[in-house]
Amino acid sequence: MVEDNWGALAKAHVRGVLGKTGATSVAALWAEKSDREMKHLPPPQNAYAGRSVEVRNGDIAHALDVLQGTLAKNNVFAELKRAARHEKKGYKRRRLSSERWRRRFAEEVRKKVQLVNEIRARGA
Repeated sequence: MVEDNWGALAKAHVRGVLGKTGATSVAALWAEKSDREMKHLPPPQNAYAGRSVEVRNGDIAHALDVLQGTLAKNNVFAELKRAARHEKKGYKRRRLSSERWRRRFAEEVRKKVQLVNEIRARGA
């Protein structure tokens, strides 16, 4: 019964979205949004386009720095380390909760520091 309600709700949402855009199906809506939002992006050159870094003027050190930064930003090394061994569901849930808390706490600290800096800049 709950699934029926969610299914009806999802269908109503899709119908509402389709009615607003003039698309006749979900596939048409997808194609329309893809054309509108992705048109300005160039197609990838090859299978390695998203995983490669351009080396300019033979400066390999800079290219490696850029690659290391990209890998660090995407947490590739952390995922690799975690994937080396199985993590139980409870441990994973606790780790994700801790990571969420740390991100939120860091964001609040950043906001407070920014507020203090603004107050100091005003001369208080």
